[in-house]
Amino acid sequence: MERDTHSPNAWIERIELLVAMVLQLAITVVVAGALFRGQWLVAFSGIIVLALTFTPAIIERRLHVQLPTEFTLITCLFLYASFGLGDVGDFYERFGWWDLALHGVSALITGLIGFLVIYVFYMTHRLRVAPIFVAIITFGFAVSIGTIWEIFEFLMDWYFDLNMQSSGLVDTMTDLMVNAAGALVAATIGYYYVKGGDTLIGQRLIRRFVERISKNVRWHQEGDQTADPLTGSN
Repeated sequence: MERDTHSPNAWIERIELLVAMVLQLAITVVVAGALFRGQWLVAFSGIIVLALTFTPAIIERRLHVQLPTEFTLITCLFLYASFGLGDVGDFYERFGWWDLALHGVSALITGLIGFLVIYVFYMTHRLRVAPIFVAIITFGFAVSIGTIWEIFEFLMDWYFDLNMQSSGLVDTMTDLMVNAAGALVAATIGYYYVKGGDTLIGQRLIRRFVERISKNVRWHQEGDQTADPLTGSN
């Protein structure tokens, strides 16, 4: 699916894609350096991270939807901050708040992604629930992903003698609380969006996503065209 290169925001999207490509190149350089120095664990982690930066593009291709460019940029920024700066740049040790900040951002991003998935069903009338339940599902989705990640960290420390949970129980519980806070923010954004309000993030990410995907959705039910949830018109 081709992007609209003539829209007013086209140049902003091009800049965002350029920044994302630069971050992907930076991760590639880190992986190459790790392979050259024989740092196999760092190289393996870097390859996984690099592959994850292409997740938005894979989603677009597989599901035939056009995601806002911000998702690609945010994904690359987060993964570079986590791997390139956090692990390789040793930011986790140099800045005590780095891990908490990334957990909060990841919970927010995960919550928004969960909300978008739910909202696709909501706007196509496959899911008929009150906005508060959309928010609850969004919150539960983000918290669940955060909890699964903490379990993964524990297993990695247990079986491979790593130090992903540097402070043990304190680190785990702090991360879970920050995850819950980020998930709550995402759920709140989703709630007010469904209620008909708008926020900066909602306008920049959610609305643009819905506007694009709605082009591929038939707004017909039993032969009658239903109202577009974005405009309220037929």
